[in-house]
Amino acid sequence: MVSTSPAGLTPEIPSGARLALRQVGAMLGLELRKTFLRARALPLVLVALLPVILLTLRAIAFSISTDRPSEAAASVAATYATIFQLFHLRLVVFFVCFGIFTYLVRGEIAERSLHFYLLTPLRREIYLLGKYVSGLLAAGLLFSASVIAQLLLVFLTPATTQGGQYLFEGPGFAQGLAYLGTTLLGVAGYGAVFLTLALYVRNPMIPAAAILGWEWINFLLPPTLKKISVIHHLQSLCPLPLPNGPFALPAEPTPAPFAIGGLLLLIAALLTLAMRRARKLEVSYGAE
Repeated sequence: MVSTSPAGLTPEIPSGARLALRQVGAMLGLELRKTFLRARALPLVLVALLPVILLTLRAIAFSISTDRPSEAAASVAATYATIFQLFHLRLVVFFVCFGIFTYLVRGEIAERSLHFYLLTPLRREIYLLGKYVSGLLAAGLLFSASVIAQLLLVFLTPATTQGGQYLFEGPGFAQGLAYLGTTLLGVAGYGAVFLTLALYVRNPMIPAAAILGWEWINFLLPPTLKKISVIHHLQSLCPLPLPNGPFALPAEPTPAPFAIGGLLLLIAALLTLAMRRARKLEVSYGAE
């Protein structure tokens, strides 16, 4: 005879996908408190806000100077496009993502706390995904605030003529959304690169330096090799093109849908490699 339980009293067993989402969600709060809400994260926050600090000094210098003329909004937008692509994307986003995503796993080993995760009933793939999403959330929020502050400092100061009109009524608003989306994709792309690198290489600094060099000489590479980089796809998404100089090899920018799709495929491939490596993670603190 089969007994039945009253309706609503049978405990619901979560499915695989639902359980994975719950476990990743549980990791988010823990990782944000353990890794990002500490004093050691302050240097990375300062680096991420470095463009904001420099633009604030620019606004202060203009307010102090009495004989310095303001610039037209279109001219300021072109200048900011150079700052965004050469300084914000290639340096600030790169180094902050290196600091955040390489530490997600290497930090556990350095602090000898990796075994706490490995001893829990948590699949290694879910562990890695939770790490990646937590880093993506923290870095994404930080850089979103940075980009918004940059745009406000660029266009809504007396140094820019009719900057507010350009930003809210002209092309500036669409450009700002493009800058924000490009930054978030850059965080996702570089985050996947450095998280995977940290799993395969004990000291990721030398490979990261090689990757930085590859990103910086991207404009000198043939069109086929240009696409084997994160920065090429990110630059294709920027609203204002950046002149590459007389030594650059000509190459058509990748259309936005293909640039986004290419980055997402790269992220998926890197995370797949990282998940395979995560299955072999072992506690070996003495070797570090």
